[in-house]
Amino acid sequence: MVIVSHDQRIRDIADRVLWLEDGEFKDVVTMATDPVCGMAVERERAVSGQRDGKTLWFCSRGCREEFFQSDASAV
Repeated sequence: MVIVSHDQRIRDIADRVLWLEDGEFKDVVTMATDPVCGMAVERERAVSGQRDGKTLWFCSRGCREEFFQSDASAV
């Protein structure tokens, strides 16, 4: 399904976001889900962290810190 909108809330449900700028499609934005709050985030603009060789994407430094603090307290 293709949705064309200026409504930024669409990003929360999109798997991919394409930008149309000056009549051309620009950067393809890949979405990820924050493992703490469940918010959809753009990988290119998100805060990242590594665990077990995998990159995780977070909406903010606060969510990243919460994730790794809860992970450390579980050990």
